[in-house]
Amino acid sequence: MKSEHLAQSMVILFENIACIIGMLILLNQLWRKAVVIANSYSLTDEPREASIHVAQASMFPLEKPVEVSAQEILKNAHISLYCLDFENRQAVFVETPPNVNLSIAPFYFIGQHEKAIRVLTISFKTMLELAETVSAKDLRLVFIHSVGRCGSTLASQIFSQVPFVHNMSEPDALTNVVLARNTHQYDEQELISLLQASVLLLCKNNLSKTNVIKGRSFVIELGDWLHTLFPHAKHLFLYRDAETWLQSGLRAFGREEELTNDEKNIREKEGRKHLGALVPAIAQFDRDRFLPHAGMLSLMWLTAMERYVQLCNLAIDTLAIRYKSWKQAPHETARKMLEFCECIPTDMTPIYKILNRDSQQGTPLARATIGQQGKTANKDDFDELHWHLKKHAFINTADFEVPNTWHENSGQEEVI
Repeated sequence: MKSEHLAQSMVILFENIACIIGMLILLNQLWRKAVVIANSYSLTDEPREASIHVAQASMFPLEKPVEVSAQEILKNAHISLYCLDFENRQAVFVETPPNVNLSIAPFYFIGQHEKAIRVLTISFKTMLELAETVSAKDLRLVFIHSVGRCGSTLASQIFSQVPFVHNMSEPDALTNVVLARNTHQYDEQELISLLQASVLLLCKNNLSKTNVIKGRSFVIELGDWLHTLFPHAKHLFLYRDAETWLQSGLRAFGREEELTNDEKNIREKEGRKHLGALVPAIAQFDRDRFLPHAGMLSLMWLTAMERYVQLCNLAIDTLAIRYKSWKQAPHETARKMLEFCECIPTDMTPIYKILNRDSQQGTPLARATIGQQGKTANKDDFDELHWHLKKHAFINTADFEVPNTWHENSGQEEVI
């Protein structure tokens, strides 16, 4: 009898345990529906090397995720949007230590990659839902576009010294949208929604400030969408003449190498693939004509210049600043830029100090670094540039001046 009673008790016990487990599973399912989930990945303290490659999730070892509330992304000011992972349809955020100020980083995406202590991922659907809770009603935005190698990082660093400005120099989520747009494989309205969500989530903890976003040169491809989404935003365009730009570009991204014809062809194929994804003119260029590095850079410059002219035709509030203005009248140029963006601080002293240092110091593009390893432009490089200029519909000279270019009062300041 005792054994039968014990067996019955055990059956009842297991039934109760099963019932409790079932209830716990049900409660967990209800909780997951009520609480939007993010996957959280802790990172080791191993140093991560600075890279100028476009940010992607694979740059971090994402193993053993822990589920957390996605609301943490909104509430934690040290969590910032890192990139959009279209392959897995997820947004990738990183958490950096409280003592890291990404607003003063020469390159936002490098600072995030180097200093991240945690990675969080959410689905695109969750990302759009979170962004809907960020108020854009009184959002003050400035977008810095450029051809690159023209003082845009300096401009960004100037904004970083203004107390009521939140500055972001090249957050790569926008670059990810450019890549997706150029593939023509994604729904345009979804990309526009993701672009809007990216901007709002980048600004989420600084809505009371003016948010300044400097994109890579390729982000000007999104200028039309940005204007549609944020019609009251200010747009800056920084540029320089094509010949000195080509010299600077080759120093930064070229190498003095002796290559065989086969090696040159392999290098060209790789360049077309990687840069063509970001610059439509490179992707569409005649496959039967060899396109050297100088040619690819020429098409990059022409594309940015052409896109800016197209933006001006949309009646966007823009100001264009030439590189030589920073050289000839740095103080006057800085003040004009800040006045246009309604960001003049009461004390300009910190800004004048910025003007006298390398704005990309400590990065792979610092002057000291590229000066040691870069390529010197030669006659063939300049011939290639002018060949592309002659072929363009309306930009035919290296010193082409875009609309709304500001002219400094020359001769008033020393060259920096």
